[in-house]
Amino acid sequence: MTQRADLPVELFSAENIHGVAELAKRCFSTPWSEDIYRRELENPQSVGFVCTDGGKVVGMIHCNFVLDELTLNTLCVDPEYRRLGIAKRLWNAVREMMQGVCTVCYLEVRESNLPARTLYGSLGFVQNGYRPRYYSKPEEAAVLMEARL
Repeated sequence: MTQRADLPVELFSAENIHGVAELAKRCFSTPWSEDIYRRELENPQSVGFVCTDGGKVVGMIHCNFVLDELTLNTLCVDPEYRRLGIAKRLWNAVREMMQGVCTVCYLEVRESNLPARTLYGSLGFVQNGYRPRYYSKPEEAAVLMEARL
């Protein structure tokens, strides 16, 4: 594993689909499939970035937007690459791209996922709601968060 914080961040592309889906499998109990990511590439209201190390996708972010609202669907970093600033760099890439387009970003996060909730707080997100039984595998509540862009 590379211990560098300067790994490249680039727009999500067709070349990344397999790597993104594999990363999602390593990070989530109910990951999206390659087909879903392929459809999202064709969606003009979808934006995503990846961080790679030697061609391996080690971090990714995926969002959708409608009018001036952005929804952060997925932000994950390979467990071996966490705490290197990759998630922050991915978020900053989306923020920069969506500046002037969107004014707010929303997300849901598992209630038990304290590391993610802490990360989102450090990125400027604040809790604005709660959804019981939102997630499955295991069943769990979602904490709703938002950040002004």
